[in-house]
Amino acid sequence: MPVAFHFSPDVGTGPLNCGNCTPGGNALALAGAFGAHGRASAPASATLLAYISALWQQLEALQGQVRRLQGAFLQYKKVELFPNGRGVGQKVFKSGGFLKTFYEARQVCAQAGGQMPSPRSAAENHALQLLLEAENKGAAFLSMTDFKTKGRFTYPGGKPLVYSNWAPGEPNDENGNEHCVEIFTNGKWNDKPCGAKRLVICEF
Repeated sequence: MPVAFHFSPDVGTGPLNCGNCTPGGNALALAGAFGAHGRASAPASATLLAYISALWQQLEALQGQVRRLQGAFLQYKKVELFPNGRGVGQKVFKSGGFLKTFYEARQVCAQAGGQMPSPRSAAENHALQLLLEAENKGAAFLSMTDFKTKGRFTYPGGKPLVYSNWAPGEPNDENGNEHCVEIFTNGKWNDKPCGAKRLVICEF
């Protein structure tokens, strides 16, 4: 009577560990799973199932690696849209030299896998200042807004600022519609209407 093969969830998930599963012995492992009349013995059947299960797991692992590599490559191509950059600590600030509104800049940075810059120290602010000077575009938007509480600027997640470098008299909410923050070439900050167009700098 032929033996029915069923895959079992109890098969081990680690590398295959069997006597016949060695280089040059795989064919013997498969052939040895069957008797003279093409019927599988119980021990040989278990060995065959373990071997197939191990191959399947290796295939899934390779597919996962390919997906991660593809994602990393696409991310790299997006970041390459921003040829100029400055690094500080674990952060890299990059710019493509083009101007956008705050909302457009936020979308551009998100699509590239980054975010708008959130300088949290004098060193990070200085790196942004140097990049802005190199681009010679006057000002760039930062990530902070007072959308949630008027007059209280926070990071995108809503946390309060741990560092600021406001210009004298700022923020002043001129005309009642300055809810975004721009940084000048001298490193000072100013609140600004979000619809203005400023240099796009993204943080990675």
